[in-house]
Amino acid sequence: VIEYKIPLYLKLFNFYGRHLNYSFVVNGITQNSKNDIEKVLDISKWMQSNIRKIPKGADVVDSHPLTIIERRLGKEDQFSDLLSVLLVYADVDAFMWLHEDNYNDALTIFKINGIWSVIDPYYGIVFLNNDNRHASITELKNLNNGLFMHNLNYERIKSDNIRLIFSNKFNDKDGVIKYYTRMFDNLPTQNKINNSSVFELGGRSYTQSPLSRLKFKLYNYL
Repeated sequence: VIEYKIPLYLKLFNFYGRHLNYSFVVNGITQNSKNDIEKVLDISKWMQSNIRKIPKGADVVDSHPLTIIERRLGKEDQFSDLLSVLLVYADVDAFMWLHEDNYNDALTIFKINGIWSVIDPYYGIVFLNNDNRHASITELKNLNNGLFMHNLNYERIKSDNIRLIFSNKFNDKDGVIKYYTRMFDNLPTQNKINNSSVFELGGRSYTQSPLSRLKFKLYNYL
């Protein structure tokens, strides 16, 4: 193990460089996005196409979200963390949520038209309600008609595709429903999210730009 000190000016230079990279990547992905929900889907699809799941035996790198882009490899929480960072750069409120500090059970929570909803970027899953709109956290917490899972193209997830989509993590749709229902039950309520500081929500989405990092430092200081 080698330890060395990095000069402050170099840390600031690297930080600003990452900020510019995030902006460049997001602007390229969303240049044709017509609204916020298209931004969510376009960025998620880009991640599905450009970042692979870490295979068994490969080293897991816990580093800046930009490293995940450069390495093109990520695990569950890294997908959710990166998506939330890119969404905030696209002016969509978002943060990463973990179930009981289990990094294998991670989701991205995002806000569209004043409603907080959920996406699982690792498996490319969105959750729609009976009106084919993105289900709110409140709706997901009060499921009474089953779980309406769709892929990023809004195609309904069928039972015979479960093992393929979820890499044999589940054998059938009942296992998937139990998995997500358990997480939804533990999600913070929309009211709690709205009454919390963005710096208390989770992940690193609100601390990557210079201005937001300054606000974060002031928030912790005050």
